[in-house]
Amino acid sequence: MAAIDADVAILGGGCAGLSLAVRLAGSGVRVTVIEPRLEYEDDRVWSFFRTRPDPFTACVRASWSKWHVSSGGVTVPRRSDRLRYESVSSGAFYQLALQICHAAPNIDLRLGTSVLVDPRLPAMHGPWRMETSAGQLTSRYVIDTRPTGRTSGYGQSFLGQEIRVGFDAFDPEDVPMMCFAAPRPDRVDFLYILPFARNEALVEVTTFGAEIPDISEHRRWLECEIAQLARGQSYDILREERAFIPMVLPQSGAPIAPARFAHAGLRGGAARPSTGYAYQRIQQMADLCTAQILRGVDGIDLRLDSPVTRFMDGVFLRVLQRRPDRGPALFSALFRNAPADRLERFLSGSTAPIDRVSVMASLPPAPFLREVFTG
Repeated sequence: MAAIDADVAILGGGCAGLSLAVRLAGSGVRVTVIEPRLEYEDDRVWSFFRTRPDPFTACVRASWSKWHVSSGGVTVPRRSDRLRYESVSSGAFYQLALQICHAAPNIDLRLGTSVLVDPRLPAMHGPWRMETSAGQLTSRYVIDTRPTGRTSGYGQSFLGQEIRVGFDAFDPEDVPMMCFAAPRPDRVDFLYILPFARNEALVEVTTFGAEIPDISEHRRWLECEIAQLARGQSYDILREERAFIPMVLPQSGAPIAPARFAHAGLRGGAARPSTGYAYQRIQQMADLCTAQILRGVDGIDLRLDSPVTRFMDGVFLRVLQRRPDRGPALFSALFRNAPADRLERFLSGSTAPIDRVSVMASLPPAPFLREVFTG
């Protein structure tokens, strides 16, 4: 085989790309990361139910053992003595990942570099070739973690601001996870709050729907919610985050094509289709990818979900899309009826039969049976 520049080319140095690079650091595998950004910002937090360790546990900003949803004035509380709901700060994550990558002699982190021509494989057993803004790059493996660029289709749209007020406005022990607005026929709206301190929180307005709300609509809604939380007093805006996360089922076809190539991160289906949770699944995907690269396999398989899980997510998504007005009641039923930890484990990606069965049994059967037999 002709000489190549890298054993692994990682396209995209975001959460997914850096998570993989960190795991390969010090392995002896030559890794090149291509990332258009020149600098990283503390621009978001990733939140999830912790079910496994990862290399970035030191980047956890806050964790909680209690959370709740509310709809129509009724609150459904949940808690866990074993699982924690955690938030990882992107600023701390990037700082640690870059520190590890810069210190590893086998990691070549090329910031300010873009892929100009998508990778191609001229010969089955030859190297991948791609054109970048820094010149041609050849590699044995290509892992594409670049953003999907999707801004349409069914998904989760949110706008949030981290604020600081001058009094004790929040309960730092309890996360208001989904505070639903009045049911609508076209989408599901809810407020999400991460209380980092009694006077500091991330306040976020979120929509599940087929259309992305106009930013001005989300901003008016967010300003109204914050004004109520601040009781009309002044407050400081520490930062803002905004994103769209596609909520779609990944393709169920064969993942082993082309050779030594894989999509990872959101591009690879890391976001849980029915909820949009992604961070912990990105870490799981990075573990899978690392193990397969180190084994030298040609066909990389990063599928996280079994056919049964995909079927369940598909049914839930179709019900949510066809009857958005039922969304608040369905999520409230899940949080009210699921046994302790079962729902949270399922949301975190568990494929254990007992977790699946617990979730299924927590929902009203009629709309889902109707979807199964008529969808």
